[in-house]
Amino acid sequence: MPEEKMRYYLERGYIEAVRDVSLPACNICGDVCIRPWLVCPECNSTNIEKEDLMVHYDCNYMGSEEEFMQSGPVIYKCPKCGKELKRVGIDYGRPGFGYICRDCRSIFQIPLIWLVCEKGHKNKVVDELIIKKYPVYGLSDEIKELLPIYNIIEDLVRELTSHGLRAEGFKYVKGISGTTYTIPIFIDGSPSIIVEFGLSEEIDERYPFMMVIEAVDIPNSIMFLILPFDFKPELESVLNPEKIKIIKINDLESSKDKIIRELIAIRSVVMNEET
Repeated sequence: MPEEKMRYYLERGYIEAVRDVSLPACNICGDVCIRPWLVCPECNSTNIEKEDLMVHYDCNYMGSEEEFMQSGPVIYKCPKCGKELKRVGIDYGRPGFGYICRDCRSIFQIPLIWLVCEKGHKNKVVDELIIKKYPVYGLSDEIKELLPIYNIIEDLVRELTSHGLRAEGFKYVKGISGTTYTIPIFIDGSPSIIVEFGLSEEIDERYPFMMVIEAVDIPNSIMFLILPFDFKPELESVLNPEKIKIIKINDLESSKDKIIRELIAIRSVVMNEET
């Protein structure tokens, strides 16, 4: 993700740091984009291959199994002295897998490992690397709660914007108290319009009081509270109708047009009052 977009999400409270991760970095330039090179310990070539090795005991020649297959797939013949090899453990041995350098013909069990950054700097010893810490981000709790209605909110914001309203989704707003709020839909103006969605099955009698506190804490604003039709009427009594407007709906997806009409209407009323 681009750094600019990451900063945008972080500043608005969409994401938060949940832990740190340590990454190895080049000790010359600090680059963390590092890849390993397997290198021949004799000539430093990277032209090496991993092979199943064989050794001829009489002449001590060692090479890949493929080199010994000169007389067919079953009969082995030493590529150095030409002797036919019949008995494993007597004529020849099989030490297992190893590496062969195709440039200098060296054979070795373990190659050197160089760690090379994107700029080509070679860190030849792991201990030379430096360690850099970076935060790992996850969705904030507020955004997790809004995820089920994220796409609908994005649709509403686009529609409101097309009608000339300065609407923004999931805006990070700081109240008079210093508390920060993630507002699902914020329409800039004087006053601004805050749109909150109280559609979760988990809302209880505390929810209206929380909305009252938020509405008072954010100055020069009117709150639109989207509630289900079966929301308890007795809980609505704590909501100041001058400060908090209620829109009741059955289903959010099918009520988008209704919400748009209500918001455009209240904005028109406010603009007429200003003039």
